[in-house]
Amino acid sequence: MKPDGYQPDDLDRSKVWPLLAMLLAAIVLCLSGVAWLLISHQQQFAAQQPPLSARESERLLPPAPRLQADPWSDGEQHMAADRQHLDSFGWVDRERGIVHLPLDQARPLLLQRGWPTPAQVPHEP
Repeated sequence: MKPDGYQPDDLDRSKVWPLLAMLLAAIVLCLSGVAWLLISHQQQFAAQQPPLSARESERLLPPAPRLQADPWSDGEQHMAADRQHLDSFGWVDRERGIVHLPLDQARPLLLQRGWPTPAQVPHEP
């Protein structure tokens, strides 16, 4: 026996189950109504649209810079090109006699000849 002034904790289960069944029926009814509206709107919209012309159906690319589709492989290709450039010989400026050479061969030359002084470095015109 509970003292007076407290709310009883009795739950009438015979009233809860019909309430839950009505709530579930309302949810199903609302969802089916929304699905019906979406389907009918999509059918009306598709019926009103004229077919696309050849110009409208061609794929347009956005202006550069574009997002990369596969940045991992793009980065690996960029590093491979850089590695190939670092490991090769070539002219930077033939007229001024500036070349690029592999790092393994540049280090001994730098140790042998030393750092160039500012007077030895050709300046831009």
